[in-house]
Amino acid sequence: MANVYSGIYTKLKDRNCGIKDRLKLAKFAWFSDKVIFPNKEQVLIDFLSGLLLNKKRSNLSENETDLVWRCLYEVLQSKKCHIPGKSRQTLIIKPSICQVLCNSILLEYEQKSGCIGDIVACALAIIRSPTLSYVFTSKYEFLVKFLRNVLLLIIRTIQDDRVVSPEYVQLLQKCISAYSVSQRAQAQQEKVFQSVVDFLLVPIILLENDADQKCPELKDCAAKLGNVLDQALFHKEHHPFYESFLSTVVGKDETRHKVSKTIDNLFKLLSSLLNKQEVQDCIRDPKTIASHYLTVFFEHFLSYKCHGEKPLTGFRLFVHICSLLGVKDSEQGELRLSGEDVVAVVSSLLTSVLKHDIYSQPQDATEGNVQLRFYSHILVVIMQHKQSSFFYSCLESLLELNHVIIETKMAALLQNAWFGVPSKEHLAESRLEPLESFVSRLFQTYSRLRQMPKLLALLFTSLREFQQSGESPPHQSPILSDRVSLEFGEIVESLPQVVAVDIWRLFLEEFQDYMPELGHKVQKFLFVAKFFSVYLSHVRVADYTVTHLTRSKVKDLMADTQSKVLTLLVELIVNDKVDVGESIVFSALLLCFTWGELNLLLEEFVPNNERSQCHDPNLYRNLEAIFTISSKTWKKLHTLATSRAQKKNCYLWKLLTTLILKAVLADKEMEVGDNECVGKIVARLVADINKISYAEESLVPQMFWDISDENYSLASLDLVMRVIPLCGSLIGPGTTQQITNLVVQVIGSEEAKEGCSVQHHLLRKCSTSALLESVNWTACMMSSAFQSLRSKVPKKQKNPHKKMKPDSSTWAFEALLDIACDSVFIKGSSSQQTEKLRDLSNLFNDRFLDVNKKGINLGVNTSALMACVQVIEMLVPTDHAPNEKIRGFLGMFALLTQELSQEDGEGTMDRIVILLIRIVERLGQTPLFHSVNMDSYINWLDCIIASKKKLGFWKLVHRLELLLELSCRVMVTEFQLLPELLRATTKALQNSKTVPCSVVVSLREISQLLKRPYVKEEVINLCQTGVLQLFHHLKSHLNLAKTTTRTFSASHLQALSAVLDILPADQLQQGMVQNVCDFCLEVLENSKGDCRRTSASLGYLETVCLCRETEKDLLTPEIKLTLWRTLKKVFYDFFISDKQTPSQRNESNSGHNSVCNALGKQNIKEVDYFHEDPVVLSSQDGVKEHTWNWMRKKMIFEGCLERDGRKLIFKQVQSTIGALIFSLDANLFQTVIKTLLSDCSLKELAEDDFNRMLASLRLWSQVVQNELSEEKGAVVVQAVEEIMVNFQSAMIQLKDIRDVKVTLHLMLPLLNCQTEMLNFGPSLMSSQCAAMALQSCGWIPSCTLSNFPAFQAVCAVLTSLMVHHTETVLKVIPTFISCVNRLMSSIISFGNQATLSDPDSISDAKQCAHLLHKLYALIASHKQEFSKVAVYMTANYVTEVQRVTLHPVVKRALLPAVYSILDICDTHAVSQLHVVLSQGVKEVFKMLYADYLKYHHYTGKV
Repeated sequence: MANVYSGIYTKLKDRNCGIKDRLKLAKFAWFSDKVIFPNKEQVLIDFLSGLLLNKKRSNLSENETDLVWRCLYEVLQSKKCHIPGKSRQTLIIKPSICQVLCNSILLEYEQKSGCIGDIVACALAIIRSPTLSYVFTSKYEFLVKFLRNVLLLIIRTIQDDRVVSPEYVQLLQKCISAYSVSQRAQAQQEKVFQSVVDFLLVPIILLENDADQKCPELKDCAAKLGNVLDQALFHKEHHPFYESFLSTVVGKDETRHKVSKTIDNLFKLLSSLLNKQEVQDCIRDPKTIASHYLTVFFEHFLSYKCHGEKPLTGFRLFVHICSLLGVKDSEQGELRLSGEDVVAVVSSLLTSVLKHDIYSQPQDATEGNVQLRFYSHILVVIMQHKQSSFFYSCLESLLELNHVIIETKMAALLQNAWFGVPSKEHLAESRLEPLESFVSRLFQTYSRLRQMPKLLALLFTSLREFQQSGESPPHQSPILSDRVSLEFGEIVESLPQVVAVDIWRLFLEEFQDYMPELGHKVQKFLFVAKFFSVYLSHVRVADYTVTHLTRSKVKDLMADTQSKVLTLLVELIVNDKVDVGESIVFSALLLCFTWGELNLLLEEFVPNNERSQCHDPNLYRNLEAIFTISSKTWKKLHTLATSRAQKKNCYLWKLLTTLILKAVLADKEMEVGDNECVGKIVARLVADINKISYAEESLVPQMFWDISDENYSLASLDLVMRVIPLCGSLIGPGTTQQITNLVVQVIGSEEAKEGCSVQHHLLRKCSTSALLESVNWTACMMSSAFQSLRSKVPKKQKNPHKKMKPDSSTWAFEALLDIACDSVFIKGSSSQQTEKLRDLSNLFNDRFLDVNKKGINLGVNTSALMACVQVIEMLVPTDHAPNEKIRGFLGMFALLTQELSQEDGEGTMDRIVILLIRIVERLGQTPLFHSVNMDSYINWLDCIIASKKKLGFWKLVHRLELLLELSCRVMVTEFQLLPELLRATTKALQNSKTVPCSVVVSLREISQLLKRPYVKEEVINLCQTGVLQLFHHLKSHLNLAKTTTRTFSASHLQALSAVLDILPADQLQQGMVQNVCDFCLEVLENSKGDCRRTSASLGYLETVCLCRETEKDLLTPEIKLTLWRTLKKVFYDFFISDKQTPSQRNESNSGHNSVCNALGKQNIKEVDYFHEDPVVLSSQDGVKEHTWNWMRKKMIFEGCLERDGRKLIFKQVQSTIGALIFSLDANLFQTVIKTLLSDCSLKELAEDDFNRMLASLRLWSQVVQNELSEEKGAVVVQAVEEIMVNFQSAMIQLKDIRDVKVTLHLMLPLLNCQTEMLNFGPSLMSSQCAAMALQSCGWIPSCTLSNFPAFQAVCAVLTSLMVHHTETVLKVIPTFISCVNRLMSSIISFGNQATLSDPDSISDAKQCAHLLHKLYALIASHKQEFSKVAVYMTANYVTEVQRVTLHPVVKRALLPAVYSILDICDTHAVSQLHVVLSQGVKEVFKMLYADYLKYHHYTGKV
């Protein structure tokens, strides 16, 4: 066959043969094993390469060239090309063809050739090949150019709006990897620098910009290329060249004549981009590229410490970059970018300057303030472009650098940045927030410098000059936003007394300067008035810490303010000859209010006879008493303020009215007639409150000058609600009722949408403790709530032809609401209220507790109904009068009995039931159920619970049961009601075919009552007699004697459980107990069925186990063993059950999947039930704590009992097991322990059933923590050694599994269980067993110790050993220290700053360090024993910490632990460390030891 193909080589070289035929022949020869000639593969590769190299000589057309590339691609894709043949010779790709490949990538794309995909595929095949890729990577110059062309190919593809092929991305990734290796291997970094600048800089910048916009998958590549760029430009060899270049170009250093050409070329390239010169390969706008990269370059230059220890070098680079932008020192050049772009770049540069502490004011002063002058010039440039979005960020950065930079241009700056800004209504939010931030930072800076008077003087001067220049529109006042006002107020509060007085004088001087020409300076005056009002509202001069000298100065200033500002201003306003604007009126009212409020505060420090006496019914005379301004003047001012359509003026007048109210209330000699004065003042505040809008604009503003027509009514109502707590009982009931009616009307309005901010605001306001402490307010609120509900009930039209029956239920609910909102509860005497409450309860008992009468359909809007419920809910936490509690309960319960709207009937009922539960919980000594017909009440609840059960509304059923249970608890504690309760429950049981809920809960509460120590004997006899009668009815109800198939409901079991807990054992039938227990065991065998019945069964069994008042045990040993096996099986099923709800399949299952993979089992599941809430077990005195019962009530209240019922079962199983263990005798207890030991044995682990072992561990912990008798304790002590051996066997088998999730799931429970046993000390564990626990710590893989739970578990074992088994530790110190050193190594690895980023991980690492510090402190407390090994612990720390950089938070937490070990190191140990440590580690130790001596070591001196 070889002879047949002997002419193939000749035909390949024959140019007369067509190119297509030659390519077919080449492909056939390549893939056929029958074609044999010497060096065949290499010859074919060279043939194809030659065609591409000599296209002109071979006369290849474009189509033929495409065919050659396709053939080459197919050849390179085959395995032969990459795997050496039989001759073991490797194919060689000539560099010339690689050059063609490199050039063709861009050339063919530009010519829109169809072979570009084949060319990329060829390049990708070569660079992927382990045998061919050397031709690309061996020569650095070629690799740079090739990477550049690949980058440009991708960039042009993106900018042509084409999809980037995955092959392009793969080729780029391979090129980046290859280039990164080659770049690091280059010895001449200057050559690398120049190559990157010439070939890669622009393409990389382009790719970084485009990757985020159109090709997100290229982000990783762009990030790696950015790192490549940084490694080339900021290599440590280039740092001196940067310094030399910048010193020569910027610093004008004439001693340095030689400038690095590579650095110079870099900046020339960036300069040419900024000049929009033609730059090769630059596709996008060059200015955009340069402006973006300049900030990145500067930030990375500083991050890589290219300036070394010379911040001046960094500043010079800043200057040079600014000069490239056209911002040159001391001269205004032409900007190469737009003003917006220049300010944006400078903002980023200044941020980097601040971040890296480039500017140092003392150092700059020694250098002639070079930096200060340039930054001042930067400010001049920035101020010319105040419209830029980065304008204020630049100002903030300059202010943070040095306030002097801003101060030199403060007047012009404030005029441009603040005073000249449009009003808030015309200013975009994006501009307002930066302005607020800058002004706030300005105040903060001067406050820290203690130069607030200087700042205010500059501010006033700037404002005056701005006003004089006529640049401000006459109708516009400078913006004073809420944020700025609050910031200024906080600063004023912290001012020293002397500074506060000086600032006050500045304000007065400013006012006096503008008073003569006020008409021309209205807006400026308004601005200063606002500022001064903020100042007066926050200045701390009415304080007992104020000195007498300051107080006398303040008194003079108050007088000057009134005489020289307020009086003149008010007289000017009321002058008929002068027409003043609204701004002047507002300023006068604002200043009067703030001055008056401060005046009232200052009067607390003067005698009572010198205070403002406000007893006159005339409002204006009272104001005259406070301000010494005539009452006629005040009257004119009032008319002027309220006659115009300015709501903010009306609001300020109301604030002035409150000053009179405060003056009256502050008068210690207040007369009785003043009560009417207080009521009239409050009535004036409410008088003009009209309809309140529910829009967002209606919310109460923080500043007075933001009051508008939209928010005036709500602001007025808010003011009234702030005043009411001050007045207390001085306000008449009628006025309070008027206010509460208005509040409830707003809250319950049907106009308000869901989630309305106005409603939430009023509800929060009403919930304040100041209001809720007022008895009058709470009574009026409840009356208003019922009155609002009454108004929402549609009125029934009476038929004149038919007589209405007086007892008709149609009008019963309306009548009840009429009584509930009667004015007697507000204005009447106690006896009148009691009488009205009796009428209310009689109506309630007669018309609303009859189960045979159907309630009316109210037809009330759900939102209005819920608003009423919300108001009463809000009043529940208050300790108001008992009558109010009864009124609220009866009204809400009556509402519960009616037919609610179908829109959300069940949800509304649920909310009402929750409210009733809260009321009953807080009844205290309130005789609620003395007013309620108990028989009807219980009967109604039983019926509604039964009906809702049939409908399947289990959430509502559970809450109704809880309401009934709490009601029965109140009835039981009221001994007078106890006989009636017993009669009612007995009657309910007799009349029902099933066990009513009331029987169960009443028996349960009686059981809890009889466990209390203070119960009298007659009460006990009464309870037992009544319960015995109930028990007889219950037995006849069950008909146990005649029934062969005994089936008990959950109610039966709960009732029998309570009876068993109440009655003496001699009154119980032993056989009946056995029968019920048998049934409960049957239920538990199928525990995944009815959760209610399972819970009831567990409760009954727990009660039986704890029943001790019998001569003979109620359960035989055989039943107890059967019960143990059943409970253990149920408990194990929680760990191995495969029937989980989706909510239980959480992320923790991933750990179980890892366990399955590691142990070879596929069906291991996890159910995690309340591991964080341990069960309180039964003690020897028989007092049991039903943690599961409290958990049940909590789940009912949260509405999750039906969904998460198995969590409750899990708790109950543990509690029942604890009760069973308590009831076992010594022999049975030993049997139980044997079964636990068997379950924790190695056999269970070998059978891959580790979840069963986890359940056994939990049960073992429960046994150990129980209070055991002496005999049972001896059994446990004997079992400890065997179970520790089992633990070690399990740890040995698991130690080779390096999966962290497996360790956390399987090994940590073993460690935690050992810690619990170690905590009992030598009384439980011998020294040998304790040493086994130390061995367990060594089995934990090192990679797992960096996980917080694993670290915590191991550290807990070691700490417990040190505390409770100290003698054992001292015998095995080397092993113990080995485990401790592993912990130290793991925390250092975990605390690596390079990998520790998120706050949770930092917090975990910090906690680990604190735990280790505690352990090290315990070790250091035994100095004599551990001093010999302390040197090794210290060496371990410095060796590990030398490899990484610890996070500062972790380092601060860890150093005290190391210092505690250094405390026990003697001088010989320290000398040894100085000698034996390696050089790098030795330097770390020297620094550590120096800090130890400086900050920690005790020298005997303080």
